[in-house]
Amino acid sequence: MRLGLEAGAQTLDVAAEQNVAGVPISAEQLVTTGVQATLAPLRERGLEVCQIGAFGFNPLSLDREGQARQRQILEAAIPLAGETGCRYIVICGGNYDPSGFGRAHPRNYREEALDETARGLAPVVHLAERHGAMISIEPYLKTAISTPERFLALKEKVGSDALRVNLDVTSFYGYWDMWDPLSSVQHTCATLAGHYGLGHVKDVALQDGFHIHISLAPLSQGVTDWAATLRLMAPHLPEDSWLILEHVQTAEEARTSLAYLRTAAREAGVELNGS
Repeated sequence: MRLGLEAGAQTLDVAAEQNVAGVPISAEQLVTTGVQATLAPLRERGLEVCQIGAFGFNPLSLDREGQARQRQILEAAIPLAGETGCRYIVICGGNYDPSGFGRAHPRNYREEALDETARGLAPVVHLAERHGAMISIEPYLKTAISTPERFLALKEKVGSDALRVNLDVTSFYGYWDMWDPLSSVQHTCATLAGHYGLGHVKDVALQDGFHIHISLAPLSQGVTDWAATLRLMAPHLPEDSWLILEHVQTAEEARTSLAYLRTAAREAGVELNGS
């Protein structure tokens, strides 16, 4: 597996320091500044693009004016993906709330949400197909793609293998998974096999509070068995894909979590570049 890292403002420097090959870029930067200017800071450090983020594209958003701009960015980025060396462009899977990933909306979980998402996605997915790019949905409990099965239903409606889903097991965790998530991980990895886009690694943990409160956590503080998870992911992750450690808050957390992930990979018998 090729290893990538997202750690906010310190991503490039920490990735170079920690022998991580891949870092993300944004579709908006790619379109606004061009391929060469966007890639220059990466090339100076010997890094590659592991993901093109177009997270603002949300086919269900009720902010029509804002989404028209996001669609323009996505459509302009798709033909440029090949020049970056990464064909995976990541989007929101659909949320009627304009926050995208911040809040949910009750309409997200209805069948018609998948129909509307498919109508919104089909033109950009088929554009990606023509340019050899992949549109990879970021699944999440708060969005229309709240289960592996809902992604499969959406892909059938769109009708293109250029539509993929990031394998991000913790994005599907509910309350009971916070005690023992292995069956959820097994189900996610098996159900989405053959449809993976990128592999995303982050962890979550229960926090104190009157009611359910689940927050991001460094890998060593979560409940996921990453050795078992990597063992399940590895056979189905495409050769040109990346395993990306994301949502890292500090440089020190990046170092600690990367060490933890590399140990888990060795335990799983999975090779990570730079390990």
